[in-house]
Amino acid sequence: MRRLALLLLPAVATTVSVPALAQSECVTPNCLFGDAPTVCKNLAAVRTASVQLGSGPSLVFVPANPKIEPGDCIRWTSGSATHSASGNACDDDLACGSIAPPACQFDSGNLDALSATPSTTCFYNPVTFPADLAESYYCRIHATPTAGTMRGTLRVTTPIVLLVNKDLGTNSAKLSWNGGGVTGDFSYKVARQNAGDPRFPPATTGTLNPDGGTLGTTFTDLGALGNPTPRYYLVRNKQTNEP
Repeated sequence: MRRLALLLLPAVATTVSVPALAQSECVTPNCLFGDAPTVCKNLAAVRTASVQLGSGPSLVFVPANPKIEPGDCIRWTSGSATHSASGNACDDDLACGSIAPPACQFDSGNLDALSATPSTTCFYNPVTFPADLAESYYCRIHATPTAGTMRGTLRVTTPIVLLVNKDLGTNSAKLSWNGGGVTGDFSYKVARQNAGDPRFPPATTGTLNPDGGTLGTTFTDLGALGNPTPRYYLVRNKQTNEP
């Protein structure tokens, strides 16, 4: 099935504690600054998409238009300088020194690649972020909701429904699926866990293309039935920055 982690000197206190507060004050409740919400830790690792904020001198999100399924998470990580991933209804407070307004659906806070907390992971509740949603977002430091290059769109696809069958003739597992994708981009990746761990730890998880390439909707794992160790599979949307 588809649904299968001190002693403070006055000068130091003034310099360090205030910026630390300003970085995280505007983070929304569905996001955890420097960590991940419990619901995200309980998902298979390969289900959490990663977006890099800034790429060297380029003020871009990579990928700019991440695709997730309802109930998935995204890990936002700064790749340079200080950036944020802020929904269009969030405020324009560059310092992130005020609490996000109620209409702000997600905000990572200000993330600095050189800091001890360069990432924030957010959970996208399917009630607030349903299938077929396209939610614009931006970096409050380097863009506005309507102008600047550092903007993107979070896309929530329909759920990917996976079926697994046995092919006894070739001793293979045969996967097929439907759902996922957005208009103009129905492409997929297959995660295969070879060590019997449904959490899909990276060390023993491979990322593969479907039969015939990323646009395919089937995958044949030749000889899989002869392997004594249980295998787990997960099909997800391919991100635009993946080969």
